[in-house]
Amino acid sequence: MKSVKRICAVLLGLVLLLAGLLKLMDPVGAGLVMEDYYYFLHLDMLAPAAKLMGVIFAMLEALLGAALLAGVWPKFTGLVAALVLAFFTVLTLVLWLSDADMDCGCFGEAIHLTQFQSFIKNVVLCLLWFGAFVPFKSLWEVRKVKYVSFAIAMVSIGAFAVYSLMSVPALDFTPFKPGTMLMQAQATPEDESALLSICNKEGDYCDELLASGSCMLISAYNPDKLSDDDISDLVEFGDSLAAGGLAKPFYLAAGEFPEVGGAYSSDRRKLITLNRSNGGATLVREGVIIAKWPLRSLPESSDIKALIAVDAPCAVEKENTPRRLKLQGFLLYVFAVLLLL
Repeated sequence: MKSVKRICAVLLGLVLLLAGLLKLMDPVGAGLVMEDYYYFLHLDMLAPAAKLMGVIFAMLEALLGAALLAGVWPKFTGLVAALVLAFFTVLTLVLWLSDADMDCGCFGEAIHLTQFQSFIKNVVLCLLWFGAFVPFKSLWEVRKVKYVSFAIAMVSIGAFAVYSLMSVPALDFTPFKPGTMLMQAQATPEDESALLSICNKEGDYCDELLASGSCMLISAYNPDKLSDDDISDLVEFGDSLAAGGLAKPFYLAAGEFPEVGGAYSSDRRKLITLNRSNGGATLVREGVIIAKWPLRSLPESSDIKALIAVDAPCAVEKENTPRRLKLQGFLLYVFAVLLLL
């Protein structure tokens, strides 16, 4: 009986830990989902804190999943899991019955579920909870080493969250992920193709400028939050690209790009989807998205030159494979610590 309980708890923990880590990997995306929930619940005044709350909820979800995997404090984690599952089951039921036009964000951008699918998913998780914790007085015994494994996992998850806040997602599941060809560069565009529309100061669309050659899209979805030093770094970065003939810089902003003449405007959500970093850089070659960098880790000219020297598919793999391997290694490490230690 206790073996069945542990299996159910492990399965529940795996789902919660994976869901939490996927959201922590993309804290800006988690903030967007939280923002949508605030608007749906008519709590618009809380929208400025959406990113912070998104990270906090994702952290709690990941730590709860880690605790269930390790099996520590079974009664406490059981009660917390019951409250979390009850809340999200009711919330997804309301979203389904209201036919809300929004994504539940259960697994970040990695997996998109309909409101009905999200509700059914939570019902299944509730059944796993019942299998793990009912009857509540008869739970598994905890080995002391499991508290050590949970502590290691907790520190690792916290470090992962800090790293994600300063970087771009190691795995990009957005419509503008590396390797994607922009709609304006396609001979026969499909309806679901990624379209990045940009306008000049006169309000004319200039999408075709991104369809050929090598372009570096320097984007700011909240330009008013960029410091003077940030703007100077971005302008210097763009000037160095233009002077070296490596890529033509395009400054994109949701509104006005401070102190930059000839900048283009675009939709805020599009720019957030393009690059999660406010002031990030995105390399595009012949309409194909090659790689992305955050404001704090802009690439060197030699790195860009190396990406331009090879064909587009090789360039995508060259820049993005190391990030993907590091993420996979981190996930394996966390699961191994929780399950094997």
